[in-house]
Amino acid sequence: MKKYYLNLFVVVTLISCSSLKSQQKKEDEKLFTKGIAVFDIVEEGSFDYELARLDTTSLEGKIKFKVLYDTREDILDTALEYFEEIIKKHPKSNLYHKSLYNSAKISSLLDYENDEIKYLEMILKSKANDRENSGRNGIMSNPYANFKNEASNRLTGIYIQKKDFETALKYKKINENYPLQHFCGNAYAEDEIHNAQLYGEIYKGLGDTKKAISYLLPHMFNNGLASNSNIIDFTVKLLKTEYTKERLIDELNNSIKHYYSRIEKRNDEEWTNYYIRFFNFEIEVPSWEISYETDKKKIQSLFKKVILNSEFYKKLNE
Repeated sequence: MKKYYLNLFVVVTLISCSSLKSQQKKEDEKLFTKGIAVFDIVEEGSFDYELARLDTTSLEGKIKFKVLYDTREDILDTALEYFEEIIKKHPKSNLYHKSLYNSAKISSLLDYENDEIKYLEMILKSKANDRENSGRNGIMSNPYANFKNEASNRLTGIYIQKKDFETALKYKKINENYPLQHFCGNAYAEDEIHNAQLYGEIYKGLGDTKKAISYLLPHMFNNGLASNSNIIDFTVKLLKTEYTKERLIDELNNSIKHYYSRIEKRNDEEWTNYYIRFFNFEIEVPSWEISYETDKKKIQSLFKKVILNSEFYKKLNE
């Protein structure tokens, strides 16, 4: 394959500049198509599923695991070579940023952490447009590539794992310059929760528990758009390092008695949002049923019911 492209390059140099551009365009598209096709072998071949279900306590199982694992690695390496060739030879290609993205993803799958970081940083330094078409299929697939949004978030996660929280914070701040591009409210809600948890993990790692809690607490009650189970687990564990279970329950029960509301307006719409103050942090308690109720006694009863039936309250009681 490499000899083929070397011969192709020699031929191309003998033709006109206009023909050269045409040939380069064809080459980068061909390389990209091959890279995707090879990568799809791993995606569609259930390699990870098969590896996970193999019994490696026997010699036969160990041999099968090694053969399957090595095959997966070889396929991924081959796919990576195609995308890397585009990066090296066609930096002005329309497929350049997608090739960087794919190279970072495959490097992650291969545990080539240094390469993954390199390609993610190249994305951030490039002129990649987050609103470029992603090429993903499916009704709910995101049509936007989100190159820099995903790169900065991935780098944040990598440095959290490394416990280099200062660097993680640097990339999380960079991420704020590249907000998620999507068409779906659920995706935005999920992204908001994810961002809050990343900040929580960073500030916990930096030893600033109060700052961590300030990012986490606003997401303790489900708004019906995205799951918040993970952030609740993380937050409750963090709270229990600072307070006893009894103190936390007393504080939440007391906050129920002193809930308050605000009227929100957007365009021609108007609605009421309800809040509590928990350790002096404001938390919205979303509930459509409460928002459209007008009887004060019913509101108080419904509000208490929402809190006591919440996953947050149940986790605090564990």
